[in-house]
Amino acid sequence: MEGKMRAKDLTGQKFGRLTALYPTGKRDHKGSVIWHCACDCGGEAEVSQDGLGSGNCKSCGCWKKEVQKKVPTLLHRVDGTCVEWLEKRKHRRDNTSGFRGVYRIGENRYRVQIGFKGQRFYVGSYPTFEEAIQARLEAEALIHDGFVRAYRSWQERYGQDEEGEKEHPFVYEVQKKSGKLTVTTSIV
Repeated sequence: MEGKMRAKDLTGQKFGRLTALYPTGKRDHKGSVIWHCACDCGGEAEVSQDGLGSGNCKSCGCWKKEVQKKVPTLLHRVDGTCVEWLEKRKHRRDNTSGFRGVYRIGENRYRVQIGFKGQRFYVGSYPTFEEAIQARLEAEALIHDGFVRAYRSWQERYGQDEEGEKEHPFVYEVQKKSGKLTVTTSIV
């Protein structure tokens, strides 16, 4: 029985919304016993003993569905851009240069771009990594931070009033004119 976990009797034990009913006789890829469980919502699920014990599996899937239904009421999207994601964004370092939106394009050249509302905007190309990062940070301040500030300002003025929202829709557009990024907004 090498590599297989010994089955504990979990019958009747509660794990989140799941109650373990009986072992199915099956095992997962790690050798953990699979239990047939009843969920508080009335659903049923087969879950590994490991998943139950670790707390990784707490329902038949109903809890995830409930949370996903609430997400649209918790997040504010404008033209496909999530305000909360921009507010809480962190600098990711998972691209080839080590800084999001900055790409090495030659021996001593870095290209900078920024995404907004499903579009990519070319910021420029720079001789040093430091200059490229600075350009990216300035573009983020103009576009992302500016968008969040404008949206929150609009929300304070008109967001609570359905009629106000219709009369004064929120607008925040980014364009590149004469090689420079510009912003047009309905909030001044």
